[in-house]
This record gives sequence, C-alpha cells and structure tokens, in this order.
Amino acid sequence: MKRHEAKRIIALVWIVVFLWFSVFHLISFAPLLQDSEFDKALIRAEEIWIKDVQTIREAPFRFLTRKEAVHRYVAMAQSADMILYSDDICQFNDIDDLEKQDYDMVMLACGYRFFWWAKWWFHPDEYVTKAMSLVALMKWFYPKREFEETDPYRDPFVNQAYEMWVTKRLSNPYMMYLIPKYELLLELYRAYQWKMGKS
Repeated sequence: MKRHEAKRIIALVWIVVFLWFSVFHLISFAPLLQDSEFDKALIRAEEIWIKDVQTIREAPFRFLTRKEAVHRYVAMAQSADMILYSDDICQFNDIDDLEKQDYDMVMLACGYRFFWWAKWWFHPDEYVTKAMSLVALMKWFYPKREFEETDPYRDPFVNQAYEMWVTKRLSNPYMMYLIPKYELLLELYRAYQWKMGKS
C-alpha cells in the first residue's frame, strides 16, 4: 500500500470516528428523547424553576448528589403547596461549609420532610440512589406514617411508590444503583401528578 493511500484511509477512519461520536448521544438517547412523559416532565421542571433543565436535556444519564437533588425536591414541593414543618429535626453536622443557596435548600428539604431521617448527617456529596430518591418522596407524602421496619430498609417505601405509580419497579437490588437525572425528574413529575390527582 502506498503511503498517500494509507494516509487517506487513516483520515477517513478519523472522520468516521468523529461523526460517530457526534451522533452517538442522539442514538443512545433516542428512546428517551421520544418519550412524551419525559417531555412533559421537562416542561413542568421549567415551569417550577428547577435549575439546569438544559443540562438534563443534554446529559440525562448523569448522576446527581444529594445537595443537587434537594433543589429539585424543594421546587416540586413548593409548586404543590406542601406543608413546611418546623426545623426541629433539621440539624446536620456536615453542611456548614455549603454555599448559602445549597445550605438553604438542604434545610428546606428537611422541613418538607425529604431526607430528614439522616439526623445529624446530610452527606451532601453522596450520590442519590434509586431507593434513596423514593424513600425521600414517600417520607414527604407520609411524614407521620410509621413505615414497617424491614431489611432491606427501602422495601416498604419503594413498594408504596410502586403502588402510586411513581416508579415502575418493585423493590429489588436494582434500586441500589445510582439514579440518573432524567429518572429523578420523572419520579418527581409522577409524584406531582399523583398529588394533584388526589387534591
């Protein structure tokens, strides 16, 4: 093979690779991008001022930390006129160094009864799992309900969320995987729809 032919083939391969990576995200996200429920969830997110909606559109499979997630929970709770309880149980040893906006959102999230079971420690940089997201939602819906203590802990919360159609899965080990941004958005949207349907 002549040298100029080899260069041409290498150049052609690089062009193909570049084009593949340019459209790969569209191919991998195609089913999600055509999901009408996800479209409605994005519209709802914009209406209630959930931050970084554009990022969710562009990178829906990225994971998020607890300090990022609280912004979404609080926006949804405020849009649904949910009860804001006193902050008597909202004392955390690990949030003093957060930016003021993040700190305020953590305290509000606790006041709405999301994430409140982690008394004294919030773990702001911990990533949210699928189970954690549903436990938080069920604590919000039922702040005074004593859920059965089970092993694993998530079971009654996840199964309650399944009955409400907030999730399409019963409790299983899959729930311990990290939740991507798009899935949390869908859960919040479904929870809002359920709340409004019961009002």
